[in-house]
Amino acid sequence: MLRFDLRRLILLLALTAVLLAVINGFYSGYQVQRDILIRNTLEAHRVYAAKVAYNTEVFLRATQQNLRVNAERLVEHMDDPAALQRELDLQQRSSDSFNNLVVFDERGVVRAATALPQLVGRRPESPGAHEALARQSPLISEPYRAVTGQLVVMISQPLFDRARRYRGYVGGSIRLREKNILHGLLGEHYYRDGSYLYVVDGKGRLIFHRDPARIMQDASRNPVVAAVMRGQSGARPVTNTQGVAMLAGYAYVPSAHWGVVSQRPRAQALAELDQLMLTMAKYAAPLLLIIIVVVWWLSLQIARPLRQLAREAAAMDSHGATPRIEAVRSWYFEAQQLKQALLVGMRAMQQQLNRFRQESNTDALTGLGNRRELDSVLDDWKYSRQPFAVLMIDIDFFKSVNDSYGHDTGDQVLTALAQLMRDSAREGDVVCRMGGEEFVMLLPGADAIGAERVAERLCARVEAYRVPGLPALTVSIGVAAGIADETPEALLREADDALYQAKQQGRNRVVLAAV
Repeated sequence: MLRFDLRRLILLLALTAVLLAVINGFYSGYQVQRDILIRNTLEAHRVYAAKVAYNTEVFLRATQQNLRVNAERLVEHMDDPAALQRELDLQQRSSDSFNNLVVFDERGVVRAATALPQLVGRRPESPGAHEALARQSPLISEPYRAVTGQLVVMISQPLFDRARRYRGYVGGSIRLREKNILHGLLGEHYYRDGSYLYVVDGKGRLIFHRDPARIMQDASRNPVVAAVMRGQSGARPVTNTQGVAMLAGYAYVPSAHWGVVSQRPRAQALAELDQLMLTMAKYAAPLLLIIIVVVWWLSLQIARPLRQLAREAAAMDSHGATPRIEAVRSWYFEAQQLKQALLVGMRAMQQQLNRFRQESNTDALTGLGNRRELDSVLDDWKYSRQPFAVLMIDIDFFKSVNDSYGHDTGDQVLTALAQLMRDSAREGDVVCRMGGEEFVMLLPGADAIGAERVAERLCARVEAYRVPGLPALTVSIGVAAGIADETPEALLREADDALYQAKQQGRNRVVLAAV
Protein backbone atom coordinates (compact mmCIF):
# COMPACT_ATOMS: atom_id res chain seq x y z
CA MET A 1 0.00 0.00 0.00
CA LEU A 2 1.36 3.41 -0.98
CA ARG A 3 2.24 5.53 2.05
CA PHE A 4 3.21 9.19 2.17
CA ASP A 5 5.27 10.81 4.86
CA LEU A 6 4.24 14.15 6.32
CA ARG A 7 6.70 16.14 4.21
CA ARG A 8 5.34 14.70 0.99
CA LEU A 9 1.76 15.18 2.16
CA ILE A 10 2.40 18.83 3.02
CA LEU A 11 4.22 19.34 -0.27
CA LEU A 12 1.46 17.59 -2.21
CA LEU A 13 -1.24 19.58 -0.42
CA ALA A 14 0.56 22.88 -0.89
CA LEU A 15 1.38 22.22 -4.54
CA THR A 16 -2.19 21.11 -5.18
CA ALA A 17 -3.48 24.29 -3.58
CA VAL A 18 -1.01 26.44 -5.54
CA LEU A 19 -1.76 24.70 -8.83
CA LEU A 20 -5.50 24.89 -8.25
CA ALA A 21 -5.14 28.58 -7.42
CA VAL A 22 -3.06 29.15 -10.56
CA ILE A 23 -5.49 27.16 -12.71
CA ASN A 24 -8.43 28.98 -11.16
CA GLY A 25 -6.67 32.30 -11.69
CA PHE A 26 -5.91 31.52 -15.31
CA TYR A 27 -9.39 30.14 -15.91
CA SER A 28 -11.09 33.09 -14.21
CA GLY A 29 -8.77 35.51 -15.97
CA TYR A 30 -9.44 33.79 -19.27
CA GLN A 31 -13.20 33.95 -18.76
CA VAL A 32 -13.12 37.60 -17.71
CA GLN A 33 -10.75 38.61 -20.50
CA ARG A 34 -12.77 36.60 -23.00
CA ASP A 35 -15.98 38.32 -21.97
CA ILE A 36 -14.29 41.72 -22.10
CA LEU A 37 -12.75 40.97 -25.49
CA ILE A 38 -16.05 39.72 -26.90
CA ARG A 39 -17.89 42.72 -25.47
CA ASN A 40 -15.32 45.18 -26.79
CA THR A 41 -15.24 43.49 -30.20
CA LEU A 42 -19.02 43.57 -30.44
CA GLU A 43 -19.10 47.20 -29.40
CA ALA A 44 -16.36 48.17 -31.86
CA HIS A 45 -18.19 46.51 -34.74
CA ARG A 46 -21.53 47.97 -33.65
CA VAL A 47 -20.01 51.45 -33.65
CA TYR A 48 -18.33 50.88 -37.01
CA ALA A 49 -21.49 49.50 -38.61
CA ALA A 50 -23.50 52.41 -37.20
CA LYS A 51 -20.97 54.90 -38.55
CA VAL A 52 -21.00 53.36 -42.03
CA ALA A 53 -24.80 53.17 -42.01
CA TYR A 54 -25.04 56.79 -40.91
CA ASN A 55 -22.64 57.97 -43.62
CA THR A 56 -24.57 55.94 -46.20
CA GLU A 57 -27.87 57.42 -45.03
CA VAL A 58 -26.41 60.93 -45.23
CA PHE A 59 -25.09 60.25 -48.72
CA LEU A 60 -28.40 58.85 -50.00
CA ARG A 61 -30.42 61.72 -48.55
CA ALA A 62 -27.99 64.26 -49.97
CA THR A 63 -28.21 62.56 -53.34
CA GLN A 64 -32.00 62.63 -53.25
CA GLN A 65 -31.90 66.30 -52.29
CA ASN A 66 -29.53 67.03 -55.16
CA LEU A 67 -31.83 65.25 -57.62
CA ARG A 68 -34.82 67.19 -56.29
CA VAL A 69 -33.07 70.51 -56.92
CA ASN A 70 -31.89 69.44 -60.37
CA ALA A 71 -35.33 68.14 -61.28
CA GLU A 72 -36.72 71.69 -61.16
CA ARG A 73 -34.30 72.80 -63.88
CA LEU A 74 -34.67 69.65 -65.97
CA VAL A 75 -38.46 69.84 -66.20
CA GLU A 76 -38.15 73.24 -67.92
CA HIS A 77 -36.34 71.56 -70.87
CA MET A 78 -38.59 68.54 -71.36
CA ASP A 79 -39.75 69.89 -74.74
CA ASP A 80 -36.23 70.77 -75.90
CA PRO A 81 -34.15 67.55 -76.21
CA ALA A 82 -30.88 69.38 -76.90
CA ALA A 83 -31.25 71.71 -73.94
CA LEU A 84 -32.33 68.78 -71.78
CA GLN A 85 -29.19 66.84 -72.73
CA ARG A 86 -26.93 69.83 -72.02
CA GLU A 87 -28.49 70.37 -68.62
CA LEU A 88 -28.19 66.67 -67.79
CA ASP A 89 -24.53 66.58 -68.85
CA LEU A 90 -23.85 69.63 -66.70
CA GLN A 91 -25.38 67.94 -63.69
CA GLN A 92 -23.37 64.76 -64.34
CA ARG A 93 -20.11 66.72 -64.45
CA SER A 94 -20.95 68.62 -61.28
CA SER A 95 -21.27 65.44 -59.19
CA ASP A 96 -19.64 62.02 -59.18
CA SER A 97 -22.41 60.46 -57.10
CA PHE A 98 -23.88 58.62 -60.10
CA ASN A 99 -22.46 56.51 -62.85
CA ASN A 100 -25.29 57.54 -65.19
CA LEU A 101 -28.12 60.08 -65.23
CA VAL A 102 -31.23 59.38 -67.29
CA VAL A 103 -34.40 61.42 -67.92
CA PHE A 104 -37.60 59.49 -68.66
CA ASP A 105 -40.87 60.99 -69.91
CA GLU A 106 -44.25 60.08 -68.53
CA ARG A 107 -44.39 56.99 -70.81
CA GLY A 108 -41.06 55.64 -69.59
CA VAL A 109 -39.19 56.57 -72.78
CA VAL A 110 -35.63 57.83 -72.34
CA ARG A 111 -35.38 61.51 -73.33
CA ALA A 112 -31.73 62.06 -72.33
CA ALA A 113 -28.85 60.01 -70.90
CA THR A 114 -25.26 60.85 -69.93
CA ALA A 115 -23.36 57.55 -70.09
CA LEU A 116 -25.59 55.56 -72.45
CA PRO A 117 -26.83 57.86 -75.27
CA GLN A 118 -28.01 54.79 -77.20
CA LEU A 119 -30.88 54.51 -74.73
CA VAL A 120 -32.47 57.77 -75.95
CA GLY A 121 -35.82 57.03 -77.54
CA ARG A 122 -36.04 53.59 -76.03
CA ARG A 123 -38.18 52.30 -73.21
CA PRO A 124 -35.98 50.19 -70.88
CA GLU A 125 -37.61 47.21 -69.22
CA SER A 126 -35.79 47.40 -65.90
CA PRO A 127 -37.36 46.89 -62.46
CA GLY A 128 -36.12 50.27 -61.29
CA ALA A 129 -37.60 52.09 -64.26
CA HIS A 130 -40.98 50.43 -63.93
CA GLU A 131 -41.11 51.08 -60.19
CA ALA A 132 -40.21 54.77 -60.52
CA LEU A 133 -42.75 55.24 -63.31
CA ALA A 134 -45.47 53.52 -61.33
CA ARG A 135 -44.92 55.29 -58.02
CA GLN A 136 -44.29 58.85 -59.34
CA SER A 137 -42.51 59.71 -56.09
CA PRO A 138 -38.91 59.91 -54.85
CA LEU A 139 -37.48 56.41 -54.81
CA ILE A 140 -34.38 54.37 -54.06
CA SER A 141 -34.86 51.12 -55.93
CA GLU A 142 -33.87 47.67 -54.85
CA PRO A 143 -30.60 46.49 -56.46
CA TYR A 144 -31.18 44.92 -59.88
CA ARG A 145 -29.31 43.88 -63.01
CA ALA A 146 -29.39 46.67 -65.59
CA VAL A 147 -29.57 46.09 -69.35
CA THR A 148 -25.77 46.22 -69.28
CA GLY A 149 -25.74 43.27 -66.86
CA GLN A 150 -24.30 45.35 -64.05
CA LEU A 151 -25.74 45.43 -60.54
CA VAL A 152 -27.17 48.89 -59.99
CA VAL A 153 -29.34 50.92 -57.67
CA MET A 154 -31.39 53.75 -59.09
CA ILE A 155 -32.29 56.87 -57.17
CA SER A 156 -35.14 58.69 -58.90
CA GLN A 157 -36.98 61.99 -58.56
CA PRO A 158 -40.33 62.66 -60.32
CA LEU A 159 -40.63 65.63 -62.73
CA PHE A 160 -43.66 67.90 -62.35
CA ASP A 161 -44.18 71.11 -64.40
CA ARG A 162 -45.55 74.36 -63.03
CA ALA A 163 -49.09 73.06 -63.57
CA ARG A 164 -48.21 70.04 -61.40
CA ARG A 165 -48.51 67.70 -64.35
CA TYR A 166 -46.37 64.58 -64.20
CA ARG A 167 -43.78 64.81 -66.98
CA GLY A 168 -41.62 61.80 -66.10
CA TYR A 169 -38.64 61.40 -63.77
CA VAL A 170 -34.90 61.74 -63.57
CA GLY A 171 -32.99 58.70 -62.36
CA GLY A 172 -29.41 58.36 -61.25
CA SER A 173 -27.98 54.86 -61.41
CA ILE A 174 -25.17 53.76 -59.12
CA ARG A 175 -23.19 50.69 -60.14
CA LEU A 176 -22.47 48.78 -56.98
CA ARG A 177 -19.32 47.07 -58.29
CA GLU A 178 -17.65 50.18 -59.78
CA LYS A 179 -15.74 53.03 -58.18
CA ASN A 180 -18.04 55.72 -56.90
CA ILE A 181 -18.87 57.45 -53.64
CA LEU A 182 -21.24 54.72 -52.48
CA HIS A 183 -18.71 52.02 -53.30
CA GLY A 184 -16.12 53.96 -51.33
CA LEU A 185 -18.47 54.05 -48.34
CA LEU A 186 -19.57 50.43 -48.42
CA GLY A 187 -17.04 48.47 -50.42
CA GLU A 188 -13.63 49.73 -49.25
CA HIS A 189 -12.45 48.87 -45.75
CA TYR A 190 -8.98 48.30 -44.38
CA TYR A 191 -9.26 45.68 -41.67
CA ARG A 192 -6.13 43.71 -40.78
CA ASP A 193 -7.58 41.43 -38.13
CA GLY A 194 -9.91 39.25 -40.19
CA SER A 195 -12.86 41.62 -39.84
CA TYR A 196 -14.98 42.55 -42.83
CA LEU A 197 -18.17 44.39 -43.70
CA TYR A 198 -21.09 43.47 -45.90
CA VAL A 199 -24.40 45.07 -46.87
CA VAL A 200 -27.77 43.46 -47.49
CA ASP A 201 -30.84 44.90 -49.17
CA GLY A 202 -34.37 44.82 -47.85
CA LYS A 203 -34.79 41.19 -48.96
CA GLY A 204 -31.67 39.98 -47.18
CA ARG A 205 -29.59 39.66 -50.36
CA LEU A 206 -25.88 40.50 -50.26
CA ILE A 207 -25.17 43.64 -52.28
CA PHE A 208 -21.69 44.40 -50.90
CA HIS A 209 -19.35 41.61 -49.80
CA ARG A 210 -15.62 40.92 -49.91
CA ASP A 211 -16.30 37.71 -51.85
CA PRO A 212 -17.74 38.75 -55.25
CA ALA A 213 -19.12 35.25 -55.79
CA ARG A 214 -21.59 35.79 -52.97
CA ILE A 215 -23.17 38.97 -54.35
CA MET A 216 -26.99 38.67 -54.48
CA GLN A 217 -26.97 35.49 -52.41
CA ASP A 218 -29.80 35.19 -49.90
CA ALA A 219 -28.49 35.64 -46.33
CA SER A 220 -31.85 36.19 -44.66
CA ARG A 221 -31.40 33.04 -42.53
CA ASN A 222 -28.57 34.77 -40.72
CA PRO A 223 -30.04 36.04 -37.38
CA VAL A 224 -28.17 39.35 -37.73
CA VAL A 225 -29.50 39.87 -41.26
CA ALA A 226 -32.99 38.98 -40.08
CA ALA A 227 -32.68 41.57 -37.30
CA VAL A 228 -31.47 44.32 -39.60
CA MET A 229 -34.26 43.53 -42.09
CA ARG A 230 -36.65 44.34 -39.25
CA GLY A 231 -35.02 47.76 -38.92
CA GLN A 232 -32.97 46.87 -35.84
CA SER A 233 -29.42 47.91 -34.96
CA GLY A 234 -27.09 46.41 -32.37
CA ALA A 235 -24.45 43.70 -31.86
CA ARG A 236 -24.48 40.00 -31.06
CA PRO A 237 -22.51 36.78 -31.43
CA VAL A 238 -23.85 34.81 -34.37
CA THR A 239 -23.14 31.80 -36.53
CA ASN A 240 -23.42 32.85 -40.16
CA THR A 241 -24.89 30.89 -43.05
CA GLN A 242 -21.45 29.38 -43.70
CA GLY A 243 -21.39 27.87 -40.20
CA VAL A 244 -18.68 30.26 -38.92
CA ALA A 245 -19.05 31.81 -35.45
CA MET A 246 -18.91 35.59 -35.74
CA LEU A 247 -18.96 38.66 -33.52
CA ALA A 248 -21.16 41.07 -35.45
CA GLY A 249 -22.34 44.64 -35.17
CA TYR A 250 -25.16 45.78 -37.42
CA ALA A 251 -27.04 48.95 -38.31
CA TYR A 252 -30.05 49.87 -40.43
CA VAL A 253 -30.08 52.34 -43.36
CA PRO A 254 -33.68 53.65 -43.29
CA SER A 255 -33.88 55.46 -46.64
CA ALA A 256 -32.78 52.39 -48.65
CA HIS A 257 -33.99 49.69 -46.20
CA TRP A 258 -30.47 48.25 -46.24
CA GLY A 259 -28.52 46.65 -43.46
CA VAL A 260 -24.81 47.17 -42.75
CA VAL A 261 -23.02 44.34 -40.91
CA SER A 262 -19.47 44.58 -39.60
CA GLN A 263 -18.11 41.36 -38.13
CA ARG A 264 -15.04 39.40 -37.10
CA PRO A 265 -14.62 35.63 -36.77
CA ARG A 266 -14.87 34.69 -33.09
CA ALA A 267 -11.89 32.35 -33.37
CA GLN A 268 -9.64 35.14 -34.66
CA ALA A 269 -10.83 37.51 -31.96
CA LEU A 270 -10.11 34.96 -29.22
CA ALA A 271 -6.76 34.01 -30.77
CA GLU A 272 -5.43 37.25 -29.30
CA LEU A 273 -6.63 36.08 -25.90
CA ASP A 274 -4.91 32.72 -26.33
CA GLN A 275 -1.69 34.55 -27.13
CA LEU A 276 -2.26 36.80 -24.11
CA MET A 277 -2.71 33.79 -21.83
CA LEU A 278 0.47 32.23 -23.20
CA THR A 279 2.31 35.47 -22.51
CA MET A 280 0.88 35.57 -18.99
CA ALA A 281 1.92 31.96 -18.44
CA LYS A 282 5.44 32.79 -19.64
CA TYR A 283 5.73 35.66 -17.17
CA ALA A 284 4.04 33.71 -14.36
CA ALA A 285 6.21 30.59 -14.76
CA PRO A 286 9.30 31.97 -12.92
CA LEU A 287 7.14 33.18 -10.02
CA LEU A 288 5.33 29.84 -9.93
CA LEU A 289 8.69 28.07 -9.83
CA ILE A 290 9.80 30.28 -6.94
CA ILE A 291 6.53 29.52 -5.12
CA ILE A 292 7.06 25.79 -5.63
CA VAL A 293 10.61 26.02 -4.27
CA VAL A 294 9.43 28.07 -1.27
CA VAL A 295 6.60 25.60 -0.63
CA TRP A 296 9.06 22.70 -0.87
CA TRP A 297 11.43 24.42 1.58
CA LEU A 298 8.61 25.25 3.99
CA SER A 299 7.33 21.68 3.83
CA LEU A 300 10.80 20.51 4.83
CA GLN A 301 10.89 22.96 7.73
CA ILE A 302 7.41 22.00 8.91
CA ALA A 303 7.93 18.26 8.56
CA ARG A 304 11.49 18.11 9.96
CA PRO A 305 10.64 18.46 13.70
CA LEU A 306 7.67 16.11 13.37
CA ARG A 307 9.77 13.58 11.46
CA GLN A 308 12.53 13.80 14.08
CA LEU A 309 10.03 13.45 16.92
CA ALA A 310 8.41 10.45 15.20
CA ARG A 311 11.82 8.81 14.73
CA GLU A 312 12.78 9.38 18.37
CA ALA A 313 9.36 8.23 19.57
CA ALA A 314 9.90 4.95 17.73
CA ALA A 315 13.23 4.54 19.55
CA MET A 316 12.32 6.05 22.90
CA ASP A 317 13.54 2.96 24.74
CA SER A 318 17.05 3.47 23.38
CA HIS A 319 19.83 5.16 25.31
CA GLY A 320 19.91 8.96 24.96
CA ALA A 321 16.39 9.29 23.48
CA THR A 322 15.40 12.09 25.87
CA PRO A 323 18.37 14.39 25.06
CA ARG A 324 17.81 13.81 21.36
CA ILE A 325 14.14 14.79 21.68
CA GLU A 326 15.10 17.86 23.71
CA ALA A 327 17.50 18.83 20.91
CA VAL A 328 14.72 18.82 18.27
CA ARG A 329 14.07 22.39 17.08
CA SER A 330 10.28 22.65 17.39
CA TRP A 331 9.78 26.15 16.02
CA TYR A 332 5.99 26.18 15.77
CA PHE A 333 3.26 25.60 18.36
CA GLU A 334 2.04 22.13 17.40
CA ALA A 335 5.54 20.67 17.17
CA GLN A 336 6.44 22.24 20.52
CA GLN A 337 3.31 20.78 22.11
CA LEU A 338 4.07 17.35 20.66
CA LYS A 339 7.67 17.57 21.86
CA GLN A 340 6.58 18.47 25.38
CA ALA A 341 4.00 15.67 25.37
CA LEU A 342 6.67 13.19 24.27
CA LEU A 343 9.09 14.37 26.95
CA VAL A 344 6.43 14.19 29.65
CA GLY A 345 5.40 10.76 28.45
CA MET A 346 9.01 9.54 28.30
CA ARG A 347 9.75 10.85 31.79
CA ALA A 348 6.63 9.21 33.13
CA MET A 349 7.50 5.98 31.34
CA GLN A 350 11.08 6.15 32.58
CA GLN A 351 9.90 6.70 36.11
CA GLN A 352 7.51 3.80 35.76
CA LEU A 353 10.25 1.60 34.33
CA ASN A 354 12.62 2.63 37.10
CA ARG A 355 9.95 1.83 39.65
CA PHE A 356 9.30 -1.55 38.06
CA ARG A 357 13.02 -2.20 37.82
CA GLN A 358 13.52 -1.21 41.42
CA GLU A 359 10.61 -3.35 42.54
CA SER A 360 11.87 -6.31 40.54
CA ASN A 361 15.37 -5.89 42.00
CA THR A 362 14.29 -5.20 45.60
CA ASP A 363 13.35 -7.62 48.32
CA ALA A 364 9.81 -6.72 49.30
CA LEU A 365 10.27 -7.42 53.02
CA THR A 366 13.60 -5.80 53.81
CA GLY A 367 13.96 -3.25 51.05
CA LEU A 368 17.39 -4.65 50.23
CA GLY A 369 18.42 -5.81 46.79
CA ASN A 370 17.34 -9.30 45.79
CA ARG A 371 19.13 -12.00 43.85
CA ARG A 372 18.36 -10.26 40.55
CA GLU A 373 19.96 -7.06 41.82
CA LEU A 374 22.97 -9.06 42.98
CA ASP A 375 23.40 -10.70 39.59
CA SER A 376 23.06 -7.35 37.82
CA VAL A 377 25.74 -5.73 39.99
CA LEU A 378 28.07 -8.69 39.57
CA ASP A 379 27.63 -8.57 35.79
CA ASP A 380 28.49 -4.87 35.73
CA TRP A 381 31.55 -5.35 37.90
CA LYS A 382 32.65 -8.34 35.88
CA TYR A 383 32.44 -6.28 32.69
CA SER A 384 34.32 -3.37 34.29
CA ARG A 385 36.78 -5.69 36.10
CA GLN A 386 35.88 -4.10 39.43
CA PRO A 387 37.73 -5.77 42.38
CA PHE A 388 35.52 -6.42 45.41
CA ALA A 389 35.06 -8.50 48.54
CA VAL A 390 32.04 -10.61 49.54
CA LEU A 391 30.40 -11.06 52.93
CA MET A 392 28.07 -14.07 52.97
CA ILE A 393 25.82 -13.61 56.07
CA ASP A 394 23.42 -16.07 57.70
CA ILE A 395 21.28 -15.54 60.86
CA ASP A 396 22.03 -18.23 63.42
CA PHE A 397 19.14 -20.44 64.51
CA PHE A 398 16.60 -18.32 62.60
CA LYS A 399 14.34 -21.33 62.04
CA SER A 400 13.77 -21.65 65.78
CA VAL A 401 12.67 -17.99 65.90
CA ASN A 402 10.02 -18.66 63.25
CA ASP A 403 8.96 -21.86 64.93
CA SER A 404 8.83 -20.41 68.47
CA TYR A 405 7.63 -16.88 67.88
CA GLY A 406 5.91 -17.04 64.49
CA HIS A 407 6.70 -15.72 61.06
CA ASP A 408 5.65 -12.17 61.85
CA THR A 409 8.32 -11.97 64.50
CA GLY A 410 10.73 -13.59 62.09
CA ASP A 411 9.94 -10.88 59.56
CA GLN A 412 10.64 -8.22 62.18
CA VAL A 413 14.01 -9.82 62.87
CA LEU A 414 14.85 -9.87 59.15
CA THR A 415 13.85 -6.22 58.76
CA ALA A 416 15.84 -5.13 61.80
CA LEU A 417 18.98 -6.99 60.76
CA ALA A 418 18.65 -5.59 57.23
CA GLN A 419 18.77 -2.10 58.69
CA LEU A 420 21.84 -3.00 60.76
CA MET A 421 23.55 -4.17 57.57
CA ARG A 422 22.72 -0.90 55.83
CA ASP A 423 24.15 1.02 58.73
CA SER A 424 27.32 -1.07 58.69
CA ALA A 425 27.83 -0.77 54.93
CA ARG A 426 30.13 1.80 53.45
CA GLU A 427 29.12 4.21 50.72
CA GLY A 428 29.03 2.22 47.51
CA ASP A 429 28.60 -1.16 49.22
CA VAL A 430 25.76 -3.36 47.99
CA VAL A 431 23.57 -5.29 50.46
CA CYS A 432 21.24 -8.01 49.16
CA ARG A 433 19.00 -10.67 50.62
CA MET A 434 19.67 -14.02 48.99
CA GLY A 435 16.56 -15.62 50.43
CA GLY A 436 15.37 -16.80 53.83
CA GLU A 437 17.83 -15.66 56.49
CA GLU A 438 20.84 -15.43 54.13
CA PHE A 439 22.30 -12.06 53.07
CA VAL A 440 25.21 -10.84 50.93
CA MET A 441 27.30 -7.69 51.18
CA LEU A 442 29.49 -6.66 48.23
CA LEU A 443 32.33 -4.31 49.10
CA PRO A 444 33.88 -2.78 45.94
CA GLY A 445 37.61 -2.12 46.16
CA ALA A 446 37.94 -3.81 49.58
CA ASP A 447 40.72 -6.26 50.34
CA ALA A 448 40.45 -9.29 52.62
CA ILE A 449 41.54 -7.43 55.77
CA GLY A 450 39.15 -4.52 55.23
CA ALA A 451 36.30 -6.88 54.45
CA GLU A 452 37.03 -8.95 57.54
CA ARG A 453 36.99 -5.80 59.66
CA VAL A 454 33.56 -4.81 58.29
CA ALA A 455 32.29 -8.32 58.98
CA GLU A 456 33.57 -8.31 62.56
CA ARG A 457 31.93 -4.95 63.21
CA LEU A 458 28.62 -6.18 61.79
CA CYS A 459 28.81 -9.38 63.81
CA ALA A 460 29.32 -7.38 67.00
CA ARG A 461 26.48 -4.96 66.25
CA VAL A 462 24.05 -7.80 65.62
CA GLU A 463 25.02 -9.52 68.84
CA ALA A 464 24.53 -6.26 70.75
CA TYR A 465 21.13 -5.59 69.15
CA ARG A 466 18.04 -6.63 71.07
CA VAL A 467 14.62 -7.45 69.69
CA PRO A 468 11.99 -7.12 72.44
CA GLY A 469 10.80 -10.52 73.67
CA LEU A 470 13.58 -12.42 71.93
CA PRO A 471 16.92 -13.78 73.07
CA ALA A 472 20.11 -12.29 71.62
CA LEU A 473 20.63 -12.80 67.89
CA THR A 474 23.88 -13.68 66.18
CA VAL A 475 25.10 -14.10 62.63
CA SER A 476 27.75 -16.18 60.91
CA ILE A 477 29.73 -14.50 58.16
CA GLY A 478 31.95 -15.92 55.43
CA VAL A 479 34.37 -13.45 53.85
CA ALA A 480 36.15 -13.72 50.51
CA ALA A 481 38.21 -11.08 48.72
CA GLY A 482 38.86 -11.11 44.99
CA ILE A 483 42.19 -11.67 43.35
CA ALA A 484 43.32 -11.04 39.79
CA ASP A 485 41.25 -12.85 37.12
CA GLU A 486 38.92 -14.39 39.71
CA THR A 487 35.31 -14.50 38.57
CA PRO A 488 32.43 -13.21 40.73
CA GLU A 489 30.91 -16.67 40.75
CA ALA A 490 34.09 -18.18 42.17
CA LEU A 491 34.28 -15.46 44.80
CA LEU A 492 30.70 -16.15 45.90
CA ARG A 493 31.47 -19.85 46.22
CA GLU A 494 34.51 -19.08 48.37
CA ALA A 495 32.44 -16.81 50.63
CA ASP A 496 29.75 -19.47 50.85
CA ASP A 497 32.37 -22.07 51.81
CA ALA A 498 33.73 -19.71 54.47
CA LEU A 499 30.18 -19.23 55.82
CA TYR A 500 29.78 -22.99 56.04
CA GLN A 501 33.01 -23.18 58.03
CA ALA A 502 31.79 -20.41 60.38
CA LYS A 503 28.69 -22.42 61.13
CA GLN A 504 30.73 -25.58 61.62
CA GLN A 505 33.01 -23.76 64.03
CA GLY A 506 30.13 -22.78 66.33
CA ARG A 507 28.40 -19.80 64.65
CA ASN A 508 28.52 -16.13 65.69
CA ARG A 509 31.84 -15.68 64.04
CA VAL A 510 33.63 -14.46 60.90
CA VAL A 511 35.66 -16.83 58.74
CA LEU A 512 37.93 -15.53 55.99
CA ALA A 513 38.19 -17.74 52.96
CA ALA A 514 41.60 -19.19 52.36
CA VAL A 515 43.62 -17.48 49.64
